[in-house]
Amino acid sequence: MMEQEIEISAGRQGGGTEHGAAVLRLSVLLCLLTWAFWPEVARIFIRTARSSEMAHAMVVVFTVGALLWRRWKYFAAEATRGSVWGMVLIMGGLALYSLSTWPFSYGYVRDIAMMPVLAGVILVTCGWRVLKLSGGILLMVLLAIPIGNRLYATLIIHPETYTIAAAGRILDQLPGVSIMQKGVDLFFYSDAGSGVVALGESNRGARMLLVFASIGVFVAFCRKRSLGRLVVIAAAAGPVVLFANLVQLVFWGLIAIYAHLAPTNSVARNVSAVGSLLVAYCLFAIVSSFKVNLFTEVEQEDDCLAEDVTNA
Repeated sequence: MMEQEIEISAGRQGGGTEHGAAVLRLSVLLCLLTWAFWPEVARIFIRTARSSEMAHAMVVVFTVGALLWRRWKYFAAEATRGSVWGMVLIMGGLALYSLSTWPFSYGYVRDIAMMPVLAGVILVTCGWRVLKLSGGILLMVLLAIPIGNRLYATLIIHPETYTIAAAGRILDQLPGVSIMQKGVDLFFYSDAGSGVVALGESNRGARMLLVFASIGVFVAFCRKRSLGRLVVIAAAAGPVVLFANLVQLVFWGLIAIYAHLAPTNSVARNVSAVGSLLVAYCLFAIVSSFKVNLFTEVEQEDDCLAEDVTNA
């Protein structure tokens, strides 16, 4: 009995030492990664500070910190000596960075090159299981990187067109209000006056897509969930993001019509943004609460682990 207690105590001490070494290696390599990609990091920070469309990127440090705090025991329990395959990801990311510098020059690709390097750093220091648990963190960092102009046009312009048309139909149902769409602008006419719902490309239904997506990632990974739940959240992410974006533009229109505020007024912009953020969070919370019959054993195990962490 005494020998077993000594072995258990030694195992815990060894695990703590290994965990501390993994954290030290990870911290050193993250500092080197930041130094190597400092021009890209500085450019991203400056761009996000000047753009309201990337406001969520300014708080990515806090959201990542919150995810680490919520799941720290899982990370500590799964940390290993790492895998040499992490070097493959690191070298691949550096190669992508080199190719996007010369002979080709693509700023967005250079920014994206940080992601495989970051994943490789986690893998080489902490192992495959920690890399799997870090999926939400990697997605949060990816969404914080401003997308290029061509990709923006591909991903944003088409959803924006449908969002504007849908918002126009909804607002046109209001009593005494007539909505007319001219191009990508919505004009309203009522007994109290007339005006424009919103001005500027980013304000016409495409402004908050990445913000809503970031909320979905945070809700999905704020606790350990089974694969079945993650699949359900991923399937619902697109509709939830587009619906929350529609709510944002409808809120803006209601404020502009009934409060008689200018389309560029900050009150209309801020109130509609906060309201749509709350809607997005509630919808993702509801979706993440759905239980799936698939992977039942994993689901039960995750719930037990969550209770252990809560009780601790």
